[in-house]
Amino acid sequence: MAWAAPDRVLPKRFQKAPFALMSLSVGHPNAGWQVRAKRLRKSKHLVIKAGSEERSFGHPALVLMLGRSAKEIAKAAPGSVMLVGDLSSKLGGELSGHRSHQSGRDADVGFYVLDPNGKPVTPEKFLSFSVDGKATDGSGHSFDDRRNWLLVQSWVRDKRAGLSHIFVSRGLRQRLLGYAAKQPAFAKHVEEVAALLKQPEESSAHDDHFHVRVSCPKDQGEICREESK
Repeated sequence: MAWAAPDRVLPKRFQKAPFALMSLSVGHPNAGWQVRAKRLRKSKHLVIKAGSEERSFGHPALVLMLGRSAKEIAKAAPGSVMLVGDLSSKLGGELSGHRSHQSGRDADVGFYVLDPNGKPVTPEKFLSFSVDGKATDGSGHSFDDRRNWLLVQSWVRDKRAGLSHIFVSRGLRQRLLGYAAKQPAFAKHVEEVAALLKQPEESSAHDDHFHVRVSCPKDQGEICREESK
């Protein structure tokens, strides 16, 4: 197909209006590219991890969802700041350190963390956690069950984005679902979240961040592919 060629030629109808004015996600998450991507920018509720500044481009559906969720968590837990890592490069394509993140629909999001005194803190880098909620680096930091649940719940409830996957380690998946099941206010969303939370089969365990992916945009099924190649 023309859109899969090295020179990145789109089918003719996608070179004309209205598509010529739209952000396009092309190909597979691990074999694709993007056109007219939107850049994620920092705010008082969201910071971009050092080294990811030029990898902060994605489809507007993803970028806007991240902004909404960061704002929602900050409203529920004042002072909260979301740490976001890589999305995609401006034009998409292969991104060092990743198998996917090529078509503007993937983002790495750090966990909400508590310091050794139980106070909310925003780390400068992603921290790895075991199933007991303790940081594996011995720093004394801990996984914030409440805010991390609020985050995945926010994504699942955000119907505008078209959420596709939330990747995380099996241990932390178990921890989050167990926590929410015991909270009457959260229990009603457990089944829906459980269907989306999963550990990827052919990648790292994702015990230091969430990897969130949105679905192909509407009307782009001819050029966008949901699953990896």
